[in-house]
Amino acid sequence: MTTDRPMKRRRSEDDLRDNQGDNVGDRSAKESENEVSEAPGPSDPVFDPTKGQSVNKYMSQLLTDSEKRRKLNERSDNSNTDESGSEEESSAEETSGSDSESEQESENGGFDNNHDGNAPAKAGVIEKLVLRNFMCHEYFELELGPQLNFIIGRNGSGKSAILTGISVGLGAKAADTNRGTSMKKLIKDGKNTARISITLKNEGPEAYKRSTFGSHIIIERVLQRQGTNQYLIKTASGATISKKKAIIDEILARFNITVDNPLVFLSQDKAREFITSTTDHSKYNYFMTGTLLSDILATYQSISKNIVEVNSKLTIAKQHLEASRRTYAKSAQVFNNFKRSDHLRRHLELLHGKIYWYNVSVFEKKIQKYRDNISSLEGDIREIESKISDLASNIDSSKLQVPQLQANAEEARRQVAVLNEEVHAAQEAYTTIRTAVSDVANEIKSEEHEIKSLKSEVKGLEKELENEVSRLNRNTTEAPSSLESKRSALKELESERDKLKALNDTFNDPQNSAIMQVQRQITSAKESIQDMRRRKNEILAAQRDQYAPWGPSMAKVINAINSTNRWKEKPIGPIGYYVTLKSEYSEWKDLINAVLSQTLDSFLVTNEHDRRLLQQIFKQFRMNKNIITRKFEEFSYEAGKASEHVTFLDMLEISNPHVAFTLIDSNMIEKCVTTKDRRNANSLITQKNVLNVFSLLNAKSGHRSTGTNRSFRIDPIYYRNDLHKLSSGSASAADEARKIDQRISEESHNLSQLENQLRETRIKFQNDKQNTEKRYHEVQSQLRKLADEIFKEENNDNDSNNSSRTETLKGRIQELESEITHKYGILDSLRQDIVKDKEKFVKAKLAVERKKEQMADSKKQVDDAEREMVNMDGSINEMDAQLSQYEMKREQHLSTIKQFETKIQQGQERLRPLLADAEARCSRDKVSIAETDTSETISQEYERTQQAVQEAEKTIGKSIQEIQDELLANKEKKDDAEKRVKNLTIISRALQADLNRRFDALHTTILRNTGESASSFERSLALRGFKGELKFNFAEETLTMLVQTKNDAQKRTTESLSGGEKSFTQIALLLAIWKMMDSKVRGLDEFDVFMDSVNRSISIKLLLNELRQYPKSQSIFITPQDIAVVGDLDSSDVRIHRMSDPRNTN
Repeated sequence: MTTDRPMKRRRSEDDLRDNQGDNVGDRSAKESENEVSEAPGPSDPVFDPTKGQSVNKYMSQLLTDSEKRRKLNERSDNSNTDESGSEEESSAEETSGSDSESEQESENGGFDNNHDGNAPAKAGVIEKLVLRNFMCHEYFELELGPQLNFIIGRNGSGKSAILTGISVGLGAKAADTNRGTSMKKLIKDGKNTARISITLKNEGPEAYKRSTFGSHIIIERVLQRQGTNQYLIKTASGATISKKKAIIDEILARFNITVDNPLVFLSQDKAREFITSTTDHSKYNYFMTGTLLSDILATYQSISKNIVEVNSKLTIAKQHLEASRRTYAKSAQVFNNFKRSDHLRRHLELLHGKIYWYNVSVFEKKIQKYRDNISSLEGDIREIESKISDLASNIDSSKLQVPQLQANAEEARRQVAVLNEEVHAAQEAYTTIRTAVSDVANEIKSEEHEIKSLKSEVKGLEKELENEVSRLNRNTTEAPSSLESKRSALKELESERDKLKALNDTFNDPQNSAIMQVQRQITSAKESIQDMRRRKNEILAAQRDQYAPWGPSMAKVINAINSTNRWKEKPIGPIGYYVTLKSEYSEWKDLINAVLSQTLDSFLVTNEHDRRLLQQIFKQFRMNKNIITRKFEEFSYEAGKASEHVTFLDMLEISNPHVAFTLIDSNMIEKCVTTKDRRNANSLITQKNVLNVFSLLNAKSGHRSTGTNRSFRIDPIYYRNDLHKLSSGSASAADEARKIDQRISEESHNLSQLENQLRETRIKFQNDKQNTEKRYHEVQSQLRKLADEIFKEENNDNDSNNSSRTETLKGRIQELESEITHKYGILDSLRQDIVKDKEKFVKAKLAVERKKEQMADSKKQVDDAEREMVNMDGSINEMDAQLSQYEMKREQHLSTIKQFETKIQQGQERLRPLLADAEARCSRDKVSIAETDTSETISQEYERTQQAVQEAEKTIGKSIQEIQDELLANKEKKDDAEKRVKNLTIISRALQADLNRRFDALHTTILRNTGESASSFERSLALRGFKGELKFNFAEETLTMLVQTKNDAQKRTTESLSGGEKSFTQIALLLAIWKMMDSKVRGLDEFDVFMDSVNRSISIKLLLNELRQYPKSQSIFITPQDIAVVGDLDSSDVRIHRMSDPRNTN
């Protein structure tokens, strides 16, 4: 193309010089029109795909319209010899089963019986089939005859595997076998590999590469459960020549063996389906598919689509050609009119160029202005980025200090906890030592008391001994008068002793003591003071950030919402920001915050688009907030309000009406009633428009009462420890901080009282314990004394004259004196222990005081650390807010710069063609644009000059070279467009003519096939004495079989025939279709499944009679029935194979 264009331009320039003064465009236009019109076209096209015709519909009309057939035959008769020859050649290539079938059958061993007489085919027939581990066969070998083969076997003998093995071995897919979708299902159970070996005869002139393969070709297919299947193509000696499927396809094409035609190898299922087919439409489809007419029509439909595409391109090319011709005609007119002077034209050209250059200068000034603005904004951005960098550095520096501050606070808290434990341990040690000292002192007192008691008892025994001696001397028989009273006193003392022992056990169990209860109250008070201090710090921090109650990133989220302009309706939130509690109801703030917390923490949008956009912003700042989607609608709620009572709605001031209606809609605040006396809740809940009744309990919780006339329920509401989600000004925050200080003071006073109570409780505990132990020992002593007295009096009754009593008393006195001596030893040891314990007591008391002082210092460190953390958080939040403002300002500047850059880019894009147009008019140095020049002044000067040019020369103001170049360029475009139209026209007409010629041949082929099929069908029925007819309806796509038996007066459809007769007619139809097919090998499984013995015998005779007319074909029939009774089966062209059960042979 590049080498031809200069030569073409030179020839065109020569033409222009030769035709100076003539109308250049007229001659070229006529020549091009003549060239296009001379393109050959089709003669009287019949099928026009551009009109949306369907190939199948047209063919049906052609076959059913007698007038069209008549015109088609006339056109066929009038066509010249060359065209008819090409038509026959092309149609022969397209239609397998068409006019050339008999020739192909003669060549490849088909139905022709005039070639080599009745001798079988020498090439292309199957001689042997070997199956290994295939379906039910472990090993199966079958040698087939070259013509007619009947395979007989009982059900389950594996005879159906023969046709399946042949089709699969020659390349069929698993789905074509009706045996599943995978080749693995054809492998025998328990085996991993199956082999199919097919030996084809390869002799005579029709042999395939006999020099390579020899007299036989062995095709072997290996199926594997694991891995890929493979093909092996071997010679007669077993040497592998190839493993490619393409070679098998060449061999099958050479021998004219068809595998993918469903009527070539009819397996058991396919045969039954064909024989039992009842609808005329299905029979029509079998005929069209078996004769490959469906494939041919599909190919024609594809060709028709290509013609439509070519014609579409042709239409576009013609439009382009018309535009090129008009452009060329205008250029030619300009060239023919160019004969005027150059002075005014050149000045006009300069003015024309000046207009373009003026427009260029205007755009350049605008672009420069945008660039200056960008430069200024970039300077501002640099300053902002410097401030951002400083703030970021400060924030990072501050954040780096936060872990240390947190660590310091944590360390201080840990130290407080450790010291607290140490204080408790020291106090416990102090208490233990003090208790031990007290215990030892008590033991000393107890021992001294017991010694005193023992001495008193000794004195009593001595006196008793004296009395006993006197009694023995008197030998009186008086009975003691006070024995019963002493026994009663003994029981009372035993009861008192048991009570004292149980009381003493409670003193020894610290978990049940009053001391532990007071200690738990002290711990709870300390934790409460710590929580209130933390709450106060949060409130002070919230004064610096109005969005602090909703999270540290909420201010950034609000800035992002405000800076986004993609909202359909700007979100409202957080909802609590617009809600304030009235001052007279401040005591209800904790309860309302707990009840409405989820809604107060939410945002409000009106549509799904805004909800998704807001969700993206939350995700950006790692925030999880509830989003309520609700239209901004107002409604009347007065009828449903509990007007007689104070509700949440009365307590709140809501600055946004949509927020108010949302709270009414979501939380029904107009029905939430409050009462200071919870006892009134039961009566209030039953009143009109009352949903819930709320009451206060203490500083940490409140109550919610719900129910109906039949039920009543009270639920606790625990207050939240976080910041209130209600909006509050600085004054409100200060009030709340003061209240917290007051509560801290009250709780500290309570803590002091509890600590005093703990000390008093411990003192009382020790005193009660000592008194109990003392009384216990006294009771024990009295019990022993009283028991001895009772014993004495009882013995006096029984043995008044027994002198051994005196000896017993003497022994008892000695025992008591010995025990007194032992007690004095214990008493000395206890006095030594108490001296040591008192020293420990003093040390423990000093240790407790030191630990308390250390703990006070540590608590001060905790408070200082927490104060520093709060100050640091406030500083970071403040710097974050400043950083967000600077970032937002930078983003605004960047957005403005982006807009300016877009405008600059748009200006440059618009400037580029203007600059190109201006340079095309003249160079910039040839024009001078003054400051006073405007588009109006230049246009006025241009109009004046143009008027002068029009009056003088009537030209358009271009140079001869520009006009000539434009003319030549337009001529080249026109010539190229004409050439493209001409080529596309030729292609379109050729394709349409060729397709119609193919339709002619296909029409003839279909008529011949239907005629011969009908003749074959009638001949087959005549063998039984029947008459028959095949009626094709191509418009309805049906094939109707009409049969007249010997007993019928007229023909009828096959639906009314018996099962055997119907199967016989289906076999006759199959033979009629086979006659049109050219496959050398055919197979049919269980053709006689629905026949009795009479119909089976007649059908076999029909098969023998018809198929013997085509000795070059090989046929395989499979039946479970014994056909020995059928005559004429012992001929040399018939081979019968009897199969045994593979389970008996394997």
